[in-house]
Amino acid sequence: MDDDAAVPPDMVLAELDRILRSPSFQTTDRNRRFLRYVVEETLAGRGERIKAYSIGTSVFGRGDGFDPQQDPIVRIEAGRLRRSLQYHYLTHGTETGLRITIPKGSYMPSFELDQPSRPGTQPPDLHSRAPHVMVRSFEQQCWSADWPDLARTLTLQVISALTRFTELFVYGFGTSTALSEADREARVEIDYELTGNLTITQSAIRAEFLLQNAHEGRYIWSHSIERVIGPSLDPAELVSVCAGIAGEVASLIAQRDGIMDSQAREMAGRMPAQFAAYQKLVDFQDYWRTVDFTRFEPLRQDLERVIAEDPQFATGHACLALLYSDAARYGLDCGPDHPRPIERALALAKRAVQLAPRSGRAHHALGVAEWFSGYPEKAIETLKVACALNPNDSELNAELGFRSAARMDWDVAVPLLTASFQRNPLQSEQYRMGLFLYHFAQGNYEQALTEARSINAPSVAQTHIACAVSLIPLGRHDEAMARLEEAERISPGLLGRLREDLAFRQIHPDLISMIVDTIGPLRGRTAAIAQSGVR
Repeated sequence: MDDDAAVPPDMVLAELDRILRSPSFQTTDRNRRFLRYVVEETLAGRGERIKAYSIGTSVFGRGDGFDPQQDPIVRIEAGRLRRSLQYHYLTHGTETGLRITIPKGSYMPSFELDQPSRPGTQPPDLHSRAPHVMVRSFEQQCWSADWPDLARTLTLQVISALTRFTELFVYGFGTSTALSEADREARVEIDYELTGNLTITQSAIRAEFLLQNAHEGRYIWSHSIERVIGPSLDPAELVSVCAGIAGEVASLIAQRDGIMDSQAREMAGRMPAQFAAYQKLVDFQDYWRTVDFTRFEPLRQDLERVIAEDPQFATGHACLALLYSDAARYGLDCGPDHPRPIERALALAKRAVQLAPRSGRAHHALGVAEWFSGYPEKAIETLKVACALNPNDSELNAELGFRSAARMDWDVAVPLLTASFQRNPLQSEQYRMGLFLYHFAQGNYEQALTEARSINAPSVAQTHIACAVSLIPLGRHDEAMARLEEAERISPGLLGRLREDLAFRQIHPDLISMIVDTIGPLRGRTAAIAQSGVR
C-alpha cells in the first residue's frame, strides 16, 4: 500500500520479529541489526533521516569520519539485505499479509499489505501449490582437515540452484539444518527429500545424491558426479567445482521433463488437490514437447480457469502466454474472445513478469510473445534475462539458442543448442529447428536433413518445408515434393506466401532468401500444388 502510516506499528514489529526468527531469512547478524534499525527508525517517525551515514555509524560501527562515498559498505550490505528479504518472502511467504521491503534507491523500508481477497477466494500460494523439497545437510568424508565445511557449502549451493526453478517450494538451509529426523514431519510438509554425501580425495571430488518420495518412503532417483581436481586447488576453485555440481543436480531434478515432472506424471491419477495447478504445468510441458495440437484447446481452457481462480499464479500466466504465442505462430483458433492471440500472449506474459520478476519461465513467455509481436532484438534481450535468472534451465538456453539461430548469430546459437540437448534430450524437439538453420546455412544439407527429420511435429507445416529444402540440394526432388505437398495440405496457401510467413517468424532476411531460392527450381511444380488446392 502507498501509506505506510496506515499499517499499525504493532503489526510491523510483529512481522519484523517473525522475519528475524525465520530460518528462511538467511543473512548476517549485522544485516539483522541493519533491518531492525531502519524499521524502528521509520516507526519512530525518523524515516526521512535514514541515510548511509547514519546506518554506517549506528549499525556498522564506523566512526564520525565515515564517508559513504569512499566506503561503500552500506550500499553493498543494503543490496544483500534486499536479496535476503526477497528470498525469505519467495520461500516462506507472509502469514500476516504484511511485507517489509527496502525499495532500491532508498534505505527507508516500505510496509506493504497484500490486497485482501473476498472471503473464501484466497488463492493458493506456493506452499500449497508446488512440490515441497527438503535438502538435508550433506555428509562429508575428506582425506584432509583443510575443507571442513565444503559439504555445507555444497548444500547451500544446491538449495540456491533449486530455488531458481520457481515452480518448486524449496526449504531454506536454516530449516533443513534445524529440523531433526524425528520432528521434521510434524512441523513442515515435505514431499521430496534430497540427501547427499561428498567425498574429497587428493585427486577428485565425488558427490552422491538420493531423492526420496517422503510420502511413500521410496527412493526415486540416485546420481553420482565425480570431478578430477589437482593437488594445489585453491579454495575458490574448489567452491566453483561444487557450484558446477550443484547446478547439474538442480537441472536434473527440477528442469522441465526432469525428475519432478516425471513424478508428477506418475502421480497424475492420484494427485492431491493442492497439486492440481501444478499438474497443469506438467500438462503444458507435455504439449510443448510434442506440439500436439489436439492438446491445445483443452489445455488453453484449463489454464484460463486456473488463472481465473488464482490470479496471482505467475507460472499459470506464463504457460498460457506461451500457448497464445503458439496460436499466433501456427494459426490456431482461440475463439471470438481472442481474435488476435499474440496480444493476449503479450498481456499475459507481462503480467507473469509483474507477479514473479525473478521467474525464468515468465521471462521466457515474454520473450516469445515479443518475438512474434515483431520485436526480435527486444525478445533476445528478454530471453537473456531468463537465462541469467536460471542458467540451469536447459529449455531457456534452447529457446535463446533457437532465436539466435533465426537471426544467424551462430556463435551464440550453436553452443547453447548443443549443450541444452546434451543436458536434456527429452526437451521439445522444435528447438532443433535452430540446428537445422545452422547446417542449412553452412551447406551441410545431410546434417540439416537429420535435424529437420528429428523434429517429431508432423502437424507443423514448417517442419516439412525444412525437410524439403534440405532434400532439394541433395537431388532428392520427389521426396522434397512430397514434403511440400504435405506442408500445403496442412497450411493451404503457405507456398505462395512463404517469404511473408518466414518474415513473421523473424527469420533473418538472408536465410529467407536462401530457403525461397532453394525451392526456386521446383517453382513450377509448387505453383501447381498451390493451384490444385491440396488438402
